Amino acid sequence: MKEEKESAIEFVDRRRIKSADDTCDDASEADLERRPTIFGKMRDEALEKDQRLREYIAAYKEQVEEMEKARKRLEDQADSRAETRFADVVSELFPAMDDLDRALDAAQNNNADEQLVKGVEMVRNRLFAVLARHGMEMIDCTNEQYDPNVAQAVAVEPVDDDALDDKVVEQLSPGYRMSGRVLRPAMVKVGQKKKAE
Repeated sequence: MKEEKESAIEFVDRRRIKSADDTCDDASEADLERRPTIFGKMRDEALEKDQRLREYIAAYKEQVEEMEKARKRLEDQADSRAETRFADVVSELFPAMDDLDRALDAAQNNNADEQLVKGVEMVRNRLFAVLARHGMEMIDCTNEQYDPNVAQAVAVEPVDDDALDDKVVEQLSPGYRMSGRVLRPAMVKVGQKKKAE
């Protein structure tokens, strides 16, 4: 099969109209002027309509692109709102988790019934596992450099060792974060080197 080359059809008007002063058709000095023909008008209209069509197509593509950007922006906002709402709900569970931790500590310190301790521990672990599956993680910054972005210093403890200066020496309650956002900072004691007198 031969490939057919696309070629544009071009109309050229080769007619010439002579002025009324001309006496013969061969006169070289005759005032010749071109007159538009129906083909020229049709070509001009086709070019104009083609240009308009290109403008419509460009405007349509621009509108589709804008709508796609708007759709993406709305989806991102909806995801962000859902994540914020979920984080708010999770934040309301922190006091219950703290209560379970305190109950475990009290039960272990007072030699409570082993089955009761295991039951409370199981409930606490199950609750935390459900939250962890949805992206929540515990912040544990014990023995790490104090970072006010993830921990809140509620006490300062004097230390002799330079290595413990400005480090978390004790974590009083854990912090929690979800998707990189701190939901609750850890409550900590920070070491501070004693100043020489």
